[in-house]
Amino acid sequence: MYHPVKMRYGVACALALTMASLAMPTAQQPPPAQPPQPAQPATPAAPATPAAPATPAAPAAPATPAKVLVPVATNTLTANPDAFYGQAVTMTASVEQVLSKTAFVIDQRRVGTATLKGVNGPTDVLVLVPNIQSPVDLKSYVTVMGEVVKFDPAEVAKKAKDYKIDLPPDAATKYSGRPALIATSVINDKFIDVAKRLPPPMNAEEEAFSKVMKQVAPAFAALRAGVDKSDVENANKNAAVLKQAFTDTETFFKPKKPDATLWAAEARKHVETIQTAVAAGKWDEAKTTAGTLQQSCGRCHGQYRERFDDGSFRYKPGN
Repeated sequence: MYHPVKMRYGVACALALTMASLAMPTAQQPPPAQPPQPAQPATPAAPATPAAPATPAAPAAPATPAKVLVPVATNTLTANPDAFYGQAVTMTASVEQVLSKTAFVIDQRRVGTATLKGVNGPTDVLVLVPNIQSPVDLKSYVTVMGEVVKFDPAEVAKKAKDYKIDLPPDAATKYSGRPALIATSVINDKFIDVAKRLPPPMNAEEEAFSKVMKQVAPAFAALRAGVDKSDVENANKNAAVLKQAFTDTETFFKPKKPDATLWAAEARKHVETIQTAVAAGKWDEAKTTAGTLQQSCGRCHGQYRERFDDGSFRYKPGN
């Protein structure tokens, strides 16, 4: 008798057996034989070298992590100052008081006529700017950046050497022990950083002298390279540039600084000595004199060259 379930079961079994019989020849096929490889001649072993005694590695110096500039509100700082002492922070707030030439107070309590809710106690922060170049305007908004300290004259002296606190006595008393900011940058509402020392405009004489000075470093480097390689043409070419530069330097300093005038004359004579040595093929003498010339330049630069915060250098007339 026909039974549908048994019929379907039989069909399924037959299909399974058929699939297995088709798969078996492929599964049982052996892999193709690889052709025999020619034997490689043995490489004679290198004679053993006695191992050098291990040198203990020097302990690596711990890296000093750079301070991250943390944005903070004045009320956050005053509410929990211990969390910020020693940190570099940035704050944007209103100038509430100007206390002296280098000190003012900022606060974020007032935004227009509104008052911050949930804030108890003072929220104003004292800002000290040792290198301030121009005053800030009262009630204007500024962005200040610097390190948070607990206000104390001794602590400020450690952080800002050569800075003399010019606070009135009552203000010094009021902010004693409270968080203060020693600012290295104060950007006003005109986007000018009033804490950055920028060079004043140069007059015509200073511009001419600056052009002379800018020739010295590349000419001296090229001269040293020429002397090291015994290159007569290169050495003579750059020695001529330096000789003229030091002659112009003498002229610039003569009515101003007798010592700088003398140093420039000595530098010119060193160049002349190098020229004579090169002409005679005395390269060792030329190298020695070039080192002496470099020392002469460094002495004058240390006395009469001033670096500004934008990286530029100027003649320092005050000394």
